[in-house]
Amino acid sequence: MDKISSLKKIFYLILISLFLYSAYWIYISFVFKNEVNNEIIRHGIQTQKIYVTGFPYRLEAHITNLSLEKEAENFFSINVPQIKISVSPFSFKKIFIQSNSSNLKYRSFTQNIDIFNKQGRLSIRIENGLIQRSTFMFEENNIIAKNIILGEFNKNFSNIILDGKVNVIDKKIEGNFQLDIYDEDKQKKFSTPVEINNNKLKILFFELDLNSLF
Repeated sequence: MDKISSLKKIFYLILISLFLYSAYWIYISFVFKNEVNNEIIRHGIQTQKIYVTGFPYRLEAHITNLSLEKEAENFFSINVPQIKISVSPFSFKKIFIQSNSSNLKYRSFTQNIDIFNKQGRLSIRIENGLIQRSTFMFEENNIIAKNIILGEFNKNFSNIILDGKVNVIDKKIEGNFQLDIYDEDKQKKFSTPVEINNNKLKILFFELDLNSLF
């Protein structure tokens, strides 16, 4: 009888633990969804649907038809049909983002840029409320650019990788990255540092004003 009684206690303990964890996961999934939704609203991003899955090991926010469009002096837009944001149920310090494709457009008086890719991945590590490291990888990319001085550019690349960090503080974007670009044979063709200072993105001779994001 003692063994049976002990087994029952263990069984009930497991049931209670499962119930408590399930309740915690449901609660934290609402918190996570609200955090994602608040960021979307704060930046004026449009979406069709947001829902959270991943029980019991992960929190995965699925976002459909994300789009952002800004037009002031310059025009900027980004469209992503599907995005998945994954975090641990116990910490939001490491964030993983995946997209099936994306389309970015930028228009100014001097240049037009269109970037298409079939898959994107992003990992972010956060400490003390700031991004300490972020790695972007975009696969199967097509870049079309027109510049009144440099002319037209149309090229396919297998991978585009940005590794570094970027933060937005008081509506000012600051960051430093290493940019690596690989050709269709996955050979590295281009590498350069990228700086973002006071909403100005600089790559070699190219400068992009990011103030249109706000």
